[in-house]
Amino acid sequence: MTAITTRSATAADTAEALAVVRESITQSCVADHQHDPPTLERWLRNKTPEHFARWCSDPDTQIVVAELDGAIAGVAALHRSGQIHLFYVRPAHVRLGVGRALLLAIEAQALALHIPTLTLESTLCARRFYRQNGFEAAGDPTPQFGVLRGYPHRKVLAR
Repeated sequence: MTAITTRSATAADTAEALAVVRESITQSCVADHQHDPPTLERWLRNKTPEHFARWCSDPDTQIVVAELDGAIAGVAALHRSGQIHLFYVRPAHVRLGVGRALLLAIEAQALALHIPTLTLESTLCARRFYRQNGFEAAGDPTPQFGVLRGYPHRKVLAR
């Protein structure tokens, strides 16, 4: 296995990045979507090439990809508000350091943009990862859509 590298996403990453996102949702987030077709349909609805292109071109959003062995293994998006909008790792690459590399890249971008606090709505499956990486619960679970719940988390970044 080679080193994990991170970089800003480009439009050329669209197909591979979206495959990572869709695989992660459908395979790694089963405890969240519970194989509920309406929940899955709604969750995947905006994971399209058109939306990815908009995310990449949005000046208020920074999209980062993590590569392992020359292939995209993770995708994350940070909004200028400090909210992490996307954070997905290809199921075959979970627990190999891809998530940690993505998080470090997002934190570096946040600090460069003078964002003091990161926030996100975690899935049930990802809560442990975020807590192990310095996030704390920031409220009660919130209904999202279908059977999906969001678990608010926040992390104050060291200056």
